[in-house]
Amino acid sequence: MRRWQDIPGWFTWRDAQEEAVAHFPGGSTFVEVGNYLGRSLCSLAEVVAGSGKAFTVVGVDTCRGSGPEGVRGVNAHGHAVSAGGGTFAGLLHRNLIDCGFGDDVLIVVGDSGSAAGLFADASLDWVHIDARHDYDSVVADITAWRPKVRPGGWLSGDDYIPEAWPGVVAAVDDLLPEARRWSAIQWRWVND
Repeated sequence: MRRWQDIPGWFTWRDAQEEAVAHFPGGSTFVEVGNYLGRSLCSLAEVVAGSGKAFTVVGVDTCRGSGPEGVRGVNAHGHAVSAGGGTFAGLLHRNLIDCGFGDDVLIVVGDSGSAAGLFADASLDWVHIDARHDYDSVVADITAWRPKVRPGGWLSGDDYIPEAWPGVVAAVDDLLPEARRWSAIQWRWVND
């Protein structure tokens, strides 16, 4: 059986996953927007499985990569997209299956805004955004997902690093000035 640690990708917020699973009651729904090959998604599924509580875990990704991003313009997903013939959806699904979570995690292959439309307003307990990192995309993600978070729920995201991802920081600061730094390099807004 494959372990989440063996999946290529970037992930530094397991402590945040553990906090969410401890904080929210069973029956809660978590959505991770931006999954790449499933490293963090499989970690979340493992934390959920170990909790003894039933959660719904949903991953959302276009599975077509982000193209060149960041201050250095790196195309970090390019190889996986090419290897999958223009999509890494099969690799993502294969990793979920190989980690033992193929039946525990729901995958929505599509853009963030369309996927958000599948959920009723105020229906989600935690939405974590880690998709495209440019300003306009983060603004669009926050705008799409914020109404979906129930009172007391969390909207959070990755890469709150001004030097590396200034678009992420600017979008969060502009749209959610009450959001706070969380975990290692995350941000979190609580819907009070």
